[in-house]
Amino acid sequence: MTRATSTGRARRLPPRDPKGGRPTQEIAALLGVHILDVALEQFIAHGVEGASMEGIAIAASVSKRTLYSRFGSKTALLVAAVEHGIAHHLRPIASTIPAGSTRDKLLHVGRKILDASLKREVIGLDSLINWIADHESEAGQAKPSMGAKAGIAIIQSILEQAHRNDGSDSSVDLSFLAAFLFDAFVTSPRQRILLRHELENTSRAKSDYLERTMNLIARGMPFLDEDCSG
Repeated sequence: MTRATSTGRARRLPPRDPKGGRPTQEIAALLGVHILDVALEQFIAHGVEGASMEGIAIAASVSKRTLYSRFGSKTALLVAAVEHGIAHHLRPIASTIPAGSTRDKLLHVGRKILDASLKREVIGLDSLINWIADHESEAGQAKPSMGAKAGIAIIQSILEQAHRNDGSDSSVDLSFLAAFLFDAFVTSPRQRILLRHELENTSRAKSDYLERTMNLIARGMPFLDEDCSG
């Protein structure tokens, strides 16, 4: 079976073994990704309340028993699906940070996360992330590091590398600075584009905005311009 997913990937599931038995680890992993892709589509399309385990099972061509045995509940499946969707967009960014100055790395990551946050499927994740935040007791310990927290973690890793390499002032609160930079590079321009319509969603406009923002911030924190490629 081949189908396009909400993340834009075509996925082919191998046919079931006519002899039955437990699937191989490879097939089980493919099935797990397939289920998360389909579940995310269903949650985005129908909302948390509108999506059902039965509907997800039918769309994924699996049994409800399979869903419950893997995830335990609809809320746990939701959390896993959202985490899966976010990782699909952020993992390539975290793994392809270029060498160069701290400034260049931050601008690169900020731009990539901003571009990802403006994609239709990522915008569709917003309501799901908000639902999980509003139902923390139901999400329980399964609540993932998602949304802004995942992007902030990437930025913080760049800042930590810069401090290790140049011995900058250890009194700087890197977690606070990472969150501040995320808001400056992603949250604010995203709102200006989607809600306030003050910024054009074009490559030139976004690059200019981020450069001007970086220039302003670096005046008070010179280490942001340092080379941390070593």
